Amino acid sequence: MSGGAGPNYLIPDFINQRNPTMDLMNLKPSSDTLEVTLVHPNTGDVLKNDDKSDMTITVHASHAKEYKSALHKQTNKRIKAMQSGKKQEVTAQDLEDASLTLLSEVTSEWNITYGGNNPKLTVAKAKELYEEVFWIKDQIEEALANSLDFTKA
Repeated sequence: MSGGAGPNYLIPDFINQRNPTMDLMNLKPSSDTLEVTLVHPNTGDVLKNDDKSDMTITVHASHAKEYKSALHKQTNKRIKAMQSGKKQEVTAQDLEDASLTLLSEVTSEWNITYGGNNPKLTVAKAKELYEEVFWIKDQIEEALANSLDFTKA
C-alpha cells in the first residue's frame, strides 16, 4: 500500500440506488383485525364447523385502538391500585388472568363450534374458551406476534 488513499473497494450499484416506490404509507397496517383460522394442535389440519366452514376467531391487532384501549384499561387499574398505597403483590396467576382477559376483550368475532353449538361471543365466553381450550390462546398470540405481515403488498 503506497500513498495514503487506502484500498479501493467496489461498492455494488444497488447500495447507491434508492427505491423510488418506497413510501411509509405502504408500511401502514391494512387492517385493524386479524382473522385466525384454528388448526388442530397435533395435526395442523384446519378445524371445520358442521357446515364445513373453517373455525375462525377474529381479534383486534395490537396497533388497533380497541386493543390499546383494553390494554390501557388493565394498566390503569394496576397503576391506580399501586397509587392507593396498599402493598400490591402480583402473582403468576394474576399475569395469566390479565393475559386471558386482554385476549378476551380484543376478540371481535368468531365462527366456532364449542359445546355442540356456535356460542354468542361475549368476553366471559371468550375467556372460558381460552382457559378450557388453552391451545387456541397460543394460536391467537402467535398470530398477533406475527402481525407485522399486515402491510400492504
